[in-house]
Amino acid sequence: MLRKYLQLARLPNAFTAPTNIIAGYFILTPVTSLNYLDLVMLMISSVLFYVSGVIFNDYFDIEIDRKERPSRPLPSGAVSRQSALRIALVLMGLAMTFDFFVSWQSFAVAVFLAGMILAYDYRLKRNKILNPVTMGGSRFLNVILGASPAIQLPLETNFWHLILIACFIFAYVAVIALFSSKELSGIKSKRQIALLFSIDYGIIASIGTAIFLGILKPSSFIILASFAVIISLIFRQTLLGNAVTVQNTIKNLVISIIVLDCVFVSGTAGFAYGLPTLLFLLPSVILSKKFYVT
Repeated sequence: MLRKYLQLARLPNAFTAPTNIIAGYFILTPVTSLNYLDLVMLMISSVLFYVSGVIFNDYFDIEIDRKERPSRPLPSGAVSRQSALRIALVLMGLAMTFDFFVSWQSFAVAVFLAGMILAYDYRLKRNKILNPVTMGGSRFLNVILGASPAIQLPLETNFWHLILIACFIFAYVAVIALFSSKELSGIKSKRQIALLFSIDYGIIASIGTAIFLGILKPSSFIILASFAVIISLIFRQTLLGNAVTVQNTIKNLVISIIVLDCVFVSGTAGFAYGLPTLLFLLPSVILSKKFYVT
């Protein structure tokens, strides 16, 4: 039974949420002012938001999943719909509570994030345009949540750096959402695959420009180059174009969010904090072999 609840929570994906927080946190907060308690509470909150979001997703999609994914916990009846709703509500409430005790700014961002998650799960994901916008927007707000304790008026230059980096995350996750729309049918056009990956390469080039302009530390280029290699390997695999390959592509792109976040952490706080961020890859990769990601 525990395994069914862990499947419902998309456990491998949950480890990609706190790295967004770390990326956002160090853009506005210098290492010398690091507050471990605030950072940990925001990371926990982020995981709770993510898990509640995927449970709400399955709760609202139960009729569709009964036709397309009947073996999953909710459509199979292994987990009751009422239990899933209660768990999702409690987790989201706990997430907002953690943020409330960090700062009023964090709580304010949490309110917007909760609203976007619910809007996406309930209706917006069915819209071809709003689906990638709201999915990317949720990650955008997750990065902002990480930086929220240090957001003050008047806004400083680093705030606009935060927005820029959050936009990179937004664009990358929007591409994942576009791939997700082809999860069951597969992608038959290599031109479409190339177009989607060209967006990722555009993101990589833009981050490289940010490094060149001094927005991020030069040392982060090493991680960025590694990320580019990973994306190229995923691109090569995806050219096969069948449904199973698309599912693997989505899984690999989601897990690679951790590497992308490492670029930003290394580019602000340095390797001493950036490289440990990569440790989140271990549970994510290991669990992805036992639990589904998409």
